[in-house]
Amino acid sequence: MKVSQIEIFLAISESGSIAEAARRIGKSRTTLSSALTALEDELGVELLTRTGNQVSLTNIGEVIKNDCERLAMIANDITGRCHQHLQGVEASLRIARDDALPEAYWRQLIHEMSRQFPSISVSVYMAPPPELNDMVEQGVVDIAYCLLPQSQQLTSSHQVKLGEIRMMTVASKGHPLTTLSQVVKADLSRYTEFALATIDETGLHAVTPVSGNYIALPFYEHLRNAVLDGTGFASVPSVLINPYLRDGSVKVLKYDQAMTSQAYGMIQTRYSQLGRLSQWLAQQIAAYLSES
Repeated sequence: MKVSQIEIFLAISESGSIAEAARRIGKSRTTLSSALTALEDELGVELLTRTGNQVSLTNIGEVIKNDCERLAMIANDITGRCHQHLQGVEASLRIARDDALPEAYWRQLIHEMSRQFPSISVSVYMAPPPELNDMVEQGVVDIAYCLLPQSQQLTSSHQVKLGEIRMMTVASKGHPLTTLSQVVKADLSRYTEFALATIDETGLHAVTPVSGNYIALPFYEHLRNAVLDGTGFASVPSVLINPYLRDGSVKVLKYDQAMTSQAYGMIQTRYSQLGRLSQWLAQQIAAYLSES
């Protein structure tokens, strides 16, 4: 029993005619008839009843049709996976990421990824940027896409810069800090800061807060939303805050370090080789960052 015979059986049963099935798949009627007959001879049953130019499923043909559809799908999956392997595409990929890029962009990226690499198994996990390097080093994930560590010494990991993201220290338009013509560090210490939270071997703590009065949250979107609520200030990736800057609901503080650039890229184990999907993701993200 060949997969091609099963596919021909399904094509004929769907079209209701050997001639129509031959036209649809671009093969001769003789080829289709011979393949169908060979399949029926091997199985020892009649799968289709011929009436003139029309065909219809027999009882046993109806029973096995669904199983044949599954077999054809599995065969196509096997072929696709082998083809991708020969093209250097990973069989599976475990990805970790932060939320410095908009969620809408990641949804679009995942949709396109599933279209271009349909036979790959991908797991995507989101975590605060400071935790991602450890996840790569410990082998929890294969690769991480995030704001790259600025001071942390990487050991068994390797980081590749794909572009830069502008970080902006912002507050809602009604916040007292937005009324100052110049903001100094002493001003920031008087108000609540929303800082990034992380867990490491020392426990749960805030990542480099400017103010001693802070609330630490795990994701940049949480920081942005807290700023929008008007209760504090935070340093947030510009791509997450730009719409609110444009409509005036959020303002950049007049602070000498309110606008800085930070590298965004990928972290992988030092001697690992990128597969086709990882390379594709890197190219897509680099292009997005260059246009943002």
